[in-house]
Order: sequence, then C-alpha cells, then structure tokens
Amino acid sequence: MNVRMLKAKRVQQNLRQKDLAKALGITEKAMCHKECSEDNKFKASEMLTLIDELELSFAEFDAIFFNHELTKRLRRIKNNGTTGKR
Repeated sequence: MNVRMLKAKRVQQNLRQKDLAKALGITEKAMCHKECSEDNKFKASEMLTLIDELELSFAEFDAIFFNHELTKRLRRIKNNGTTGKR
C-alpha cells in the first residue's frame, strides 16, 4: 500500500484521520495504524468508503491500494482477449 499517496490524498481533501475514522466506524488509533502501515490493512468495505470520502479515481485507488496491479491485470486480460478464468 502506498501510505504517502493515501496521506497526501487525505490532506488534499482537507480531511483528518479522525474524519476518516468516523466515516469508517473505527477508532482514530485504528485509522492511524491502518494508514501508516505499508501492508494494506483496510477491509474491502472500508476501501469502498475511502473511494467516496477521498474522491479517488480508479487510477488513484489502484495506485494506493494495489501498486497498479489492477491496471496491469486488466491490460493483460484485454491484450489476451480472455476473461482471466483458468
């Protein structure tokens, strides 16, 4: 997870960790722990909330949480003409 990009986006949106913690229904301490960890500690439902709260584009979401892996896989699927099923 790209913690710097997540923090930068939060600051850009003029939000505090406290604000995001409230939106996610978690404590400030838990939010701090999740935001400061290089490992993605957010649940899928929390990531969806963050998309809304931080007004993330798909590219930003992919960069922050998946290090551009979603985009890479979608391109590979598109180039191979497959659905990705094995």
